[in-house]
Amino acid sequence: VWRGIAGQREVVVVTGGIGPRRTQRTVNQFIDTPLSAVFSVGCAGALVPGLTTGQLVLAPTVAMPEMDAEMRFDETRLQQFPVDRQLLSYTRTAATKADVPTADGALLTSPTILFTPEEKTRRGQETGAVAVEMESGVHAAFAARRGLPFLALRVILDGVDMRLPMVKGLTTPDGDVRAFKAAFHVVTHPHHLPALLALKRSRAAAAQALARLCSALFPLLPAAGKEFP
Repeated sequence: VWRGIAGQREVVVVTGGIGPRRTQRTVNQFIDTPLSAVFSVGCAGALVPGLTTGQLVLAPTVAMPEMDAEMRFDETRLQQFPVDRQLLSYTRTAATKADVPTADGALLTSPTILFTPEEKTRRGQETGAVAVEMESGVHAAFAARRGLPFLALRVILDGVDMRLPMVKGLTTPDGDVRAFKAAFHVVTHPHHLPALLALKRSRAAAAQALARLCSALFPLLPAAGKEFP
């Protein structure tokens, strides 16, 4: 957890780990923390052609399979969560100022990684979402329960045609790459090296786009003590 000032507001940055289950355990720790809004910031994978690395998804809604008390998912039943319209408008303005390309469309929160172009395309067709990630739905549900404005800031990491290498345990719960694990995997699976290098470059480009976007967005937000419209 990090605290600081961005624009005219105090910001609490929480690294909750990858996936909805870890994210749910994280947000449960902030049930009673005073907050004025909830942002879900990170990367996403494209579910439709035409979305490229570093492109911001301006999502009016986030969908997530229903999750029960034991954190089991029913992927045949989707919950829909709205994104705050005013925050989305600020984000559109910020993206223009930061020269971050955008695409409009819904986000899907998936409990599992979609590794192949076929999986991504199928899930996009089934849900109508343009991009997929693994945490925003939990953040949106948390915000809804507390009556807080919600915004998803998700930048495309992998295009719909990029096949992700299946490397178990490659990242830590916080999303950092385990260098030894990556090196060992390359030695034992050398054919995965081009995809891993491409993913590394994409991650760097997505991170730069997010940094520019946040630098442009936070000064646009209302000052502390004022409610979001």
